[in-house]
Amino acid sequence: MVNEEQLVEQLAPRIEEKIRYKIVRSIIDALEEQFYPPEEMFREEFVKSVEEAEKRVKEGKARSFKDADELNEFLESLKTEE
Repeated sequence: MVNEEQLVEQLAPRIEEKIRYKIVRSIIDALEEQFYPPEEMFREEFVKSVEEAEKRVKEGKARSFKDADELNEFLESLKTEE
C-alpha cells in the first residue's frame, strides 16, 4: 500500500505545474486579446483598407507601381525634386 504522504509528495508538484501553466496561459490569452485584434476583425479591416486603396487608385487619387523598381524610381525622383 502506498503511503499517503509519499503520494502527495509525488502528485503535488505535478498539480502545481498544471495550475501554474493554466494561470500563465490565461494571462497570455488575456494580453493577446488586448494587444491583437481577433483574426476575423483583422481580416475585415485589412480587406476594407485594401478595397479603399484600390478605389483611390482607380479614382486617380493615388499611384500604383508595377514592381519595386518602379517604386524606387519614383522615390528617387522625389529626392531630386527637393
